[in-house]
This record gives sequence, C-alpha cells and structure tokens, in this order.
Amino acid sequence: MAKECVPKFDPNTEAFQMRAQWKKVDICRKQWFEQWSWLLDERKRTLAESNAIRQEVADIPQVIGKLETTKSLKPVPVTSTGIIGWLSTKPDCQLEIYTSWLSKIPVRLPNSWDNKDYVSTK
Repeated sequence: MAKECVPKFDPNTEAFQMRAQWKKVDICRKQWFEQWSWLLDERKRTLAESNAIRQEVADIPQVIGKLETTKSLKPVPVTSTGIIGWLSTKPDCQLEIYTSWLSKIPVRLPNSWDNKDYVSTK
C-alpha cells in the first residue's frame, strides 16, 4: 500500500513566519537609525570638506609641463619572427633607462673551515 504524502507546506505557518520576518526587519531598521545615523552626518561633513579641498586645488593655477607625445609602435617591421626583438630598438621602450635593482652587491659568507679557531685543538 502506498502511503499518502502529507503536504509539507502549511500556508498558515508560512504567513506567520513572513509576518515575523517583516517585524524583525522593521525593528532592525529603527535600531540602525538610532545607532548609526551619525554616519550620515559624518559622510555629509566629509564630502563638504573634500569638495572644499577640490575647489581650492581647482583655483590654483596649474603649471603645464612638457607635452606628452603620443608614442607609436608602428611601423612593425616585416621579419620572420614577427614583432619579437624590434621593440627594444625604439628609444621609448628601452630598458636601459632603469637602474639595477641590486644597490649593493652581496658579499659571500666566509667559509667556516677557513677559520683556524672554528675547531678547538684542545
């Protein structure tokens, strides 16, 4: 005999849980405003300060430096390897403009066997 399946969905329970959830949301909303509403005032004050700083900077005359020229990698030479190797011939793309990352050459640690006092003779 096949058992009858009892529906697991109870509309009354679902409605009760939904109302309880709405009530929790309302309580949390009120608590947030009571505890964290000072953040809104702080944000307004910070935005006003940052806008004042931006206005001060905008009023300062800007010094125009050397205009950047648009760098172009064309024309690409026709080679059997494609574009490999030709890029370093351009003066803007050379790596020699950077210094070595080693500012101090590492010194080799002395060998402990070269030290005559390493092994006691007594």
